[in-house]
Parts: sequence; C-alpha cells; structure tokens
Amino acid sequence: GKTTLLNHLMRSYINKGFDPFIIINDYENAKIDAQQFIEYLKSKKVKALSGNCICCSGINELRNLVNQIPRRINGITLIEANGTSDACSLMGFLGVGLNDHFLPPIQISVVNVKNWQKRGEHNELEANQIQVSSMIVLTHIENTKTQRVAIVIKELQSLNPLAKIINFK
Repeated sequence: GKTTLLNHLMRSYINKGFDPFIIINDYENAKIDAQQFIEYLKSKKVKALSGNCICCSGINELRNLVNQIPRRINGITLIEANGTSDACSLMGFLGVGLNDHFLPPIQISVVNVKNWQKRGEHNELEANQIQVSSMIVLTHIENTKTQRVAIVIKELQSLNPLAKIINFK
C-alpha cells in the first residue's frame, strides 16, 4: 500500500504544479519500486536506498541525499521508508541537520485494516508509527467486516486523536 499511495501522491502533486523528488527505502527491492516513478519523473529525481533502514544504519545516507536535493519552485520531497522503520527516530532526524529550505516533515502512515496489530513482534512498532502520524491512510477496507474497521479506527484514534484518518481505494 505504501508504494501505491506514493504513486498517487506523486501524480496528484505533479497535476497541481509541484516538482516532486522521491526517495524509496527498502531492504531489497527499492530500485525495482523506483522504476515505476521514472515514467513520470526524470531518473535524477528518484533515488532508491536499498540494503539498510533509513531510521538507523542508513540515516547518514538519507541525510546526505536529502541535503543534496536542489531548491525547486514548488518542490516537494516524498520519502517512502521501509515498513519496519522507527517513525519516531525518522521524524526526529528529519527535524534536525537538514538544510533550512525543507519545511517540517509530515508523517503519513498506511494501515492495512485486515492486518492491523496482527504482526506479533512488530505490533509495538506499528503503534509507534501511528503516534507520530499527521495522517493515517486505511487500506484493504473493501473486503473487511464493518465491525473490524470500526475497531481499528477506534484503536488508531486512541493512539493519535489528532491524526486525520482517510480511506484509500
């Protein structure tokens, strides 16, 4: 769902006159995911960071990459972190040590309603990502019972009552 949402955001921003720069982080297939954006953006505006996590071992690589992004009229930088990134660390990093032409970051979390809090050892990480989110995008709603959706929304609201929650189809 993250890459699908990123693709949607990128096209929406382009249609509104923005100049996006995209960074994709994954342990294995960031370059594969990055290829789908080349159709809309020049390859120099899409960077793939594979093999590490941008919230810990890859944080310096991310900082260097972000600081090299040139100023652009209507520029926006979209970063897709891998699913196990520590959002608190990443948001803290994005607020410190970056060039001053970057506005404060906005965290968008994608929540698969069917699998929310069913990931065992990753449940706490999943909850932490919600706590620092400005927006929460729900996916996989169409084939999920209404009661399950309501329970997930209630849990999300209790973790972060200020985040906007929307459905993504």
